[in-house]
Parts: sequence; C-alpha cells; structure tokens
Amino acid sequence: METIQSMLQGTGIFDGQIIVLVMIFGMVVLAILGTSRLLFPLDAVARRLQPGGEGTEGSRAGHSLRYNDGESRIARLLRPLYQYVVPTSDERLSRIRATLMQAGYMGPAAIRIYYSFRISLAIGLPLVFSLFTPLLSRQMPLEKIVLLAFGLALFGLYAPTSWVSQRRPKRQVAASDGFPDTLDMLLVCVEAGLSLDGALNRVGEEIEQAHPVLAEQFLLVALELRAGKSREEALRNLAHRIGIDDVRSFVTLLVQSENLGTSIALALRVHAEEMRRKRLSRAEEKANKLPVKLSVPLVLCILPALMLTVMSPAVISVIRNLLPNLGGN
Repeated sequence: METIQSMLQGTGIFDGQIIVLVMIFGMVVLAILGTSRLLFPLDAVARRLQPGGEGTEGSRAGHSLRYNDGESRIARLLRPLYQYVVPTSDERLSRIRATLMQAGYMGPAAIRIYYSFRISLAIGLPLVFSLFTPLLSRQMPLEKIVLLAFGLALFGLYAPTSWVSQRRPKRQVAASDGFPDTLDMLLVCVEAGLSLDGALNRVGEEIEQAHPVLAEQFLLVALELRAGKSREEALRNLAHRIGIDDVRSFVTLLVQSENLGTSIALALRVHAEEMRRKRLSRAEEKANKLPVKLSVPLVLCILPALMLTVMSPAVISVIRNLLPNLGGN
C-alpha cells in the first residue's frame, strides 16, 4: 500500500490518500450490499425471473431453503454474540417487538434485523476504524486507537436503540395530535350511513396526507378485518401498535358499544368532544410552561446584553469624569 501511494504521489496526477479513501468507500459499499443480501430474501419479481418460476412446489421449496440458509449463515456468524445481546425471555422480546411496532417497524423480521444491525455496527465500525486508521494517520498511538475503537463499538451497539427511541415518541405525538380530527371524520362517515368497517377504511384513505401515521394504522385495521379477524381483535391490535392512551380509550369505547348494543355514532360524538378538550388542555399546559422554559435563555443570553447596554453610559461617564479627578488629587 505504501509503494502504491509513493508511486501515485510521484506521478503528481492522483493523491494516494484519496485512492485509499476511495478503496475504503468501495469496501464499505460491498460489505453493506453483502449484508443486505443476507438479511433480506429476494423479492417476488426476482424469484419469478429465476428458472423454474415461482408457482411450482420445487421453486417454493427452493426459496424457503435459500431464505433459511441465509438466516442460518447470519446465526452462525453472530451466534457467539447473540447470547450476550439478544434477550431470551419472552416478556422482554414482546416488549421489544411492541416498541419496534410503535416506532413503525412492523415486519415479521423486525427483531432479527434490529439485533443484526446492532451487532453488525458494533463489530464493523471498530474493525474498519482499526484497519484503516494506520494507513491514514501513522502518528496516532495504539492506546488512542483502541479507545476510539471501543467508543465506536458502543456507538454501533446503541445507535439503533437510540434511533428507535427517538422515532417512537415522534410517531405517538403525531398520532395524538391528529386523533381528534380523525375522530370527527370517522363520526361524519358513521352518521352518513357507512358501517364502522367501511368508515375506518374511508378515513384511512382520506387522512393519508394530513396524518400519515393514523392513516397507515387505520388501513391496517381495514386489511385485518378483510382478512377475517374480529373487529375487537383488530381494534385492540390498533391500540397495541400505536401505544397511546387516547387510542386505547377509543378502542375500549368501541368494543363496549358493540358488546352493549349502544349507538356507535353517539359514543363517537361524546368521545370526539372529549379528545378536543384534551388537545386544548395540552396546548394550554404547553403555553403555561413556556415562561419557565424561556427564563433560562433570558438569563443566559439576553440579560447580560441588556445589563451591558444599560450600564455602559454610566461606566463611560465614571471613566471620563471621576477617574481623572481621583488621579489628580
């Protein structure tokens, strides 16, 4: 590598360090492509284009075998670390699955991909850093390289967790802010004569631009109802996927109204008014907290500048008038 760098630098056309960076970029791209091929199976179009098609039993068995082989290769590669990173209790796995669903990752392989990313980043980042740092900086001591590699390992291990932790409350806040408007539209659809199933589907289509999180969840409820699930189960899955109290109370209200035989439209009207009052109270609470939050930047940023502006004329007057007289005496 040093010989190649010296030859390239001697020519004066290319910079050897740039070539090394390009090589590192290419290796990282190849590693990402290989990891994605292991994590994700071939899509339906690629399977149909393969010899034998997708409709035969042999092709389906071959696809299942390829998918299982990909999972087994990942499992064999990461098995020494899985026992330390991946939880074994069903309760913790259920809690992690619920967190991923509420963050928007609802695929069947979400947990596997989540932990695969954590382990891959925890291993790959310090490995790439340790291999290519001596080529780019020969003066960095070994202790500093080890310390930075350990920090990158911790960063790679907890970066996906931080990403999911930040994405989950954003989606929940978006769902909570748009839920009163969604209930109003659902009430209009039910009072117009649509069934509750049809109203959920129609509302999911209409609010796709304004409230995409709720639109996605309502359309999932409509798909579950078409697939044969009971209304109660589909609604409880909705509350589980979003994970906020407003949706839980909404689901409980609909389930009890259906079981008791009361009017769904009347229940929706009362609940929509309550949701609007709750949204107004949340806005008033944020407005009341605003003076307290503004006190810190006022004291740190605005108050010193204000004091400097007010006291500057007095200080200048003292310097011009009082100090010369004191010095003369």
